[in-house]
Amino acid sequence: MYSLSSLYQQYRPLVFRYLHHLSGDPGLAEELTQETFYQAVLSWPRFQGRSSVSTWLLAIARRVHAKERRRQQRFSTPATNIEALPAPAASSPEYAWNRKELQADLQKALQMLPEHYRQVILWREVDEMSFEEIGALLDKTPATVRVLLFRAKRRCREILTASEQGD
Repeated sequence: MYSLSSLYQQYRPLVFRYLHHLSGDPGLAEELTQETFYQAVLSWPRFQGRSSVSTWLLAIARRVHAKERRRQQRFSTPATNIEALPAPAASSPEYAWNRKELQADLQKALQMLPEHYRQVILWREVDEMSFEEIGALLDKTPATVRVLLFRAKRRCREILTASEQGD
C-alpha cells in the first residue's frame, strides 16, 4: 500500500502544519511531527483502513500533542511565545501592520479556545477537511462537528471582541 518514506513525504506537511497551529512553536511542532510518525510506524499493523491515512495520522498527532501538553503542565509553566502567521505582501505598510496585528490577535484567540474548539477550526478552516473527516477524527457525527465549529467560531469572536474592548 504505502512505503514508510512515501507516507512521510506525502503527509509530513499536513501533520507539521496542524501541530504548528496547535503549539505555536515550529521547533516543538517538528519534534511532535517526528513523534507522530514514530507512533504511526509502531501502530501501522493495527491500521485497518476504515479512515483515510491523513485522518489516521492527524488522530495520532492529536494524541501526541495532548500528551506533550500534559507533560508541559506537569513540569513547567505554559509557553507564552505565540508566533503570528506571516502576513501576505501588501500595498502599504499600514495595511501590512494591521494585517499582522490581526493575525497575532487571531492566533492568541485560538490559543485561548478549548482544545476541541481549536482543533475543529484548524482542521476545517486551515486544513480544509470535510465534516466527515473531522467527525472520524473526533468519533462524532458530521452534524455534531458542524455544531462544534459554529460554537468554536462564536467563542473565538467573543474572545476577539473582549480583547478589542480591553485595549
